[in-house]
Amino acid sequence: MKRMAMLLEFVLGSMIALHAQDKSTKKEMTGMLCNAANVVQTDGKATCDQSKGGGSNEMVFIDDQGKATPIANPEKMKGMSGQMVKVTCEMKMVNGQSQMWIYNLEHIPSGM
Repeated sequence: MKRMAMLLEFVLGSMIALHAQDKSTKKEMTGMLCNAANVVQTDGKATCDQSKGGGSNEMVFIDDQGKATPIANPEKMKGMSGQMVKVTCEMKMVNGQSQMWIYNLEHIPSGM
């Protein structure tokens, strides 16, 4: 009986620990990727002006409200400036700045 109680306690403890780990701060968002050098502020909202030619190694994510957020792992987005995407991401502090870490990226074809 003692063994059964210990086994039950172990199983319940494991389930609780797994549930606590599952509370992820990851979220899905849609918006536009933009080379940081192409970001233009208009009426307090960020937009992506491709005519500026890029030139930065940094990328930002511009959400539907016009908020530009730096991307912590821009190497995944090379050559995607100006494209609409759906991302699975998480906000992280990098060098004292809040940045978006992108885990998954889906291109949204224009006209959708």
